[in-house]
Amino acid sequence: MVKKILCIVLWVITGVALVVLFAFGRKGYLETPLKGIAFQLERPEAKGFVEKDSVIAHIEDICGLERHATIASIDMMKIQKLLTSSPWIESASAYIGLNDTLIVTAKEHCPVLRVYNQKGQSVYVTEDGAVIPSSPIYTPRMIIASGRYDFPTGKSGSSLADSIYATSGISETLAIVMALRNDPFLSGNVGQIYKNANNEYELMVNNVSASVLLGDTCAVNHKLSRLHTLLEKYSGTETLNDYKTLDLRYKNQIVCTKK
Repeated sequence: MVKKILCIVLWVITGVALVVLFAFGRKGYLETPLKGIAFQLERPEAKGFVEKDSVIAHIEDICGLERHATIASIDMMKIQKLLTSSPWIESASAYIGLNDTLIVTAKEHCPVLRVYNQKGQSVYVTEDGAVIPSSPIYTPRMIIASGRYDFPTGKSGSSLADSIYATSGISETLAIVMALRNDPFLSGNVGQIYKNANNEYELMVNNVSASVLLGDTCAVNHKLSRLHTLLEKYSGTETLNDYKTLDLRYKNQIVCTKK
């Protein structure tokens, strides 16, 4: 019985000692000076909407790197809030790495469409429907839509699910863009989308003067398949420039109107 009690006491003492050692070890770790900051920005190209040097400068200011800040003093939530407050950043995280370095990661929004409203103001749209503002420092190359679009541009953190975009036609335009992206040949040849006075969509094809009348987004993949066949057939010729419109609105046919 005495042996059993001694065994229990020994285990309790061992457990308390481990807790104390852990507490001291953690205290020492938290008081360790931060050795540096590593900022990792995920985006498709070297240049983008976010200025890396500016972000790093803000993070260094928050951390007090020049004041030999300790790990315990780093406000991770403030750093994440700084990054996610940018309309061009989709997500962000911050954590301390094994070498006492602050690792900050951020993912930049990757738009697939730029839309201009009737006032000449524009927004970018990602494939999942996030709406982000244009930027004075970066203009990525992508499909542009213009015409009878009516929407505001001042709201940050917006998406196409918001009521302010419900009747704008941007969701339908994005559906056209995503269908084009599924066809590398067409996505390389269609440069613009135009929403006309009848709220129907027209496509502007590179090196073809004729306007391609898509109509609405009903059966958009079938319409684009017909356009693909037509463009491929007359690729490298001037034949299509003899026409004013190439009308895809009719089932299983393309109605061509000469100039």
